Amino acid sequence: MTKISTVELGRKDAFPVVFAHGWGRDHKDLLATAELVAPSARVILLDLPGFGESPRPEPAWDTIDYAKAVLAHLDGLGVDRFHWVGHSFGGRIGLRLAAMDDSRVEHLFIVAGAGVKRPTTVLERLRGKRRSMIFQQKKAKATTQDALIELEREYGSADYVQSREIGMRDIFLKTIQEDQIAELPKITCPTSLIYGRKDTETPPVVGKLIHEAIPQSEYIECPEYDHHSILSRGRHQIATMVLEQLNGGAK
Repeated sequence: MTKISTVELGRKDAFPVVFAHGWGRDHKDLLATAELVAPSARVILLDLPGFGESPRPEPAWDTIDYAKAVLAHLDGLGVDRFHWVGHSFGGRIGLRLAAMDDSRVEHLFIVAGAGVKRPTTVLERLRGKRRSMIFQQKKAKATTQDALIELEREYGSADYVQSREIGMRDIFLKTIQEDQIAELPKITCPTSLIYGRKDTETPPVVGKLIHEAIPQSEYIECPEYDHHSILSRGRHQIATMVLEQLNGGAK
């Protein structure tokens, strides 16, 4: 079984709130928000496998594999039902957990979460294909590892580049190709979707698509936040939403 490093805060006898970070990050991204929630909850901050203090899984996992590993880990902590707060990649995993037939998610909080294909215009698709073609042509001519890495930095996203550096390229490619849109109507728990208007990594259109697909969901857009400031400057708003659910009589 793949080890998952965990940091716990708050009260052991209170309802559990599980926090999961984004790609290439670790639990510290969510620590400030978790500390605001801790007086009213059993807070569990995860380092997802391959990040932080958790070793990467041997095979190339998809988000279903991640979800199953998280559940097994929570079983070991004696956690049954829980609230899930997932940022970006952690949002992908949260959607998987909530869509399971026997889902244990009481309330799903998706913060700048990914998981569905981002809509693109015909022009954007044409530009993307041309850019990819140029990259492949230059890649075929690269004669050294350094030259290849430099090309990836020029043509790839920051996460794509980093995935090589941390030895997670296979998992990165597998998970970003997923589209969970067909599974989202299976989510029956209340779901809160929080997105920053200035987010270019998972822009509001992604959150709106997820909102349309999940029956019991609410969509909140924060005008001044981007992909990461929604966790720092927006931490009080996220924490307030979680606390409202905890104080509303969660089981």
